[in-house]
Amino acid sequence: MSDNLKPCPFCGTNVHIEKKPLWQGSRGYHGCYEYDIHCHNCGCRVDIFGNDTICCTDEEAEANAIKAWNRRASKKSG
Repeated sequence: MSDNLKPCPFCGTNVHIEKKPLWQGSRGYHGCYEYDIHCHNCGCRVDIFGNDTICCTDEEAEANAIKAWNRRASKKSG
């Protein structure tokens, strides 16, 4: 799925997606994750919170994060 990530909008390099647990010790949502998408080159990043991670399957949560990262404003010509 992460093969579908667009490059960084600022420097054009490939970005990385990191799956992070939403719990620490006995606190949080066990078995649920959030996704952090970031560029190691320039530091551009998006932390995906509230993307229905808790209500979705892991695959749906990852797809939501990728969709949020890939959302770009259309460039106007001229």
